[in-house]
Amino acid sequence: MAKRAKAGDVLELVTRDGRIYVHYLGKHVEYGEGIAVCPTKHTERARVGPELFRTGYVTFYPVSAALARGFAEVIGHLPSPGLPQRFRRAGVRSSSSGKVETWVIEDTSGEVVKRALSEAERKLPIAAIWNHEFLVQRVGEGWRPEMEG
Repeated sequence: MAKRAKAGDVLELVTRDGRIYVHYLGKHVEYGEGIAVCPTKHTERARVGPELFRTGYVTFYPVSAALARGFAEVIGHLPSPGLPQRFRRAGVRSSSSGKVETWVIEDTSGEVVKRALSEAERKLPIAAIWNHEFLVQRVGEGWRPEMEG
């Protein structure tokens, strides 16, 4: 039986062209299991430490399912800083291009709709749930939240 993830667990995902590391931060009531993503692939097993995630970003990924299916393995543990309290999510998309035209910024005080984002808002985690293939694709592309918005 696969091990259950605990907040703080560091997981390794072995892909055909490298290793991806994620730090399980905890469970969000609406979006599910939140992770910090190390934004680069590694050719060999990385040393587990806070520096691994220093330039990372947060997204949502089905950690429990990934462990159960053998897509990921717990290889270490770091203190979890917890989930961020502020996110952004796509609002209205253009029907022709699919480009996001408005963003919804949400935090503990509510939601605000914005057409243009500040530099700080462009770095906010995007509240989206990524499956395994999409996570591998995004890390391989060198994607970052500030690329959208």
